[in-house]
Amino acid sequence: MKKIMATLVTAVVPVLALHAGSAHAVYPDRPIRIIVPFAPGGIADGTARLIASELSANLGQPVIVENRPGGAAIIGTQQVAKAPGDGYTLLMATTNVSTNSALYKKLPYDAEKDLVPVALAVTIPGAIVTPISLPVKTFKELINYAQQNPDKISYASVGLGSFSHLAVEGLAQRTSTRMVHIPYKGYAPAIASVLAGETQLLASDVQGALPYLQTGRMKVLAVTGVKRVSVLPDVPTLHEMGVKDYQAVGWLGIMAPAGTPSQIVSLLNAEVNKAMQKPTAVQRYTEQGVDVFVGDPGAFKKFLNENKAGWEKVIKAGNISLD
Repeated sequence: MKKIMATLVTAVVPVLALHAGSAHAVYPDRPIRIIVPFAPGGIADGTARLIASELSANLGQPVIVENRPGGAAIIGTQQVAKAPGDGYTLLMATTNVSTNSALYKKLPYDAEKDLVPVALAVTIPGAIVTPISLPVKTFKELINYAQQNPDKISYASVGLGSFSHLAVEGLAQRTSTRMVHIPYKGYAPAIASVLAGETQLLASDVQGALPYLQTGRMKVLAVTGVKRVSVLPDVPTLHEMGVKDYQAVGWLGIMAPAGTPSQIVSLLNAEVNKAMQKPTAVQRYTEQGVDVFVGDPGAFKKFLNENKAGWEKVIKAGNISLD
């Protein structure tokens, strides 16, 4: 059985020396791939490229980002789930890992069995935004209005099963409100519908909504994470507004195929943490309303279990399926 021990070949390049009988190799001794299950552009792609740059500099090997979009992240995730567990193929995992097993009756992989958590990079709260024309000023007024006018509020999303869909669906379940879901094909038409007053609500990412909030073209009533967002310091959380058993956060993190040696997982975890803790990275994400997460693989696993359980509850109660 392979034994792996950490060593340093230079003052700045950490590697793992692997021994198997008379064979000898070091990790990494060839390029590493990070598969992004989305098209280029956007926060998942940008985060993968930030991490890739730092890993390459610190591990002494090229780290290549490959975009494999399609099928609600299923195509790219499957590619990593079925890859050898040798540390050379990694996944820029997203919230889809938490939701797809409940949204689809059958997947070509089992995320819990086929993937292992390496490092959670960021958590992404939503912002509950409305058109200026909606006659409410606070989140509590929104809920009262929705309760008094069932099915009169329509909310936009970027598609069925998306964060923007599930975040509001979960909110409606916990506040005993009935709202009509209007799915769009992407963020641009969804936000445009709110700006035009065609829909009355959207769980947007903070960065996407910020330009419209700063120019007074829409209102923000609450954020969906566990704490307030620094770029929206006066906006309360759902918890502060009385929805104490609910939070809705997206996330991004690095995962690897099952069977990846624990020492390689630990090395990659340390390097991702270092990349995300750089002041330039922290500032970049803070300005986007995104929280940088630093922790070990066990902390990521705990977060995954809780996040998955929360979304599965929403999906089951809403009878939501993408099959």
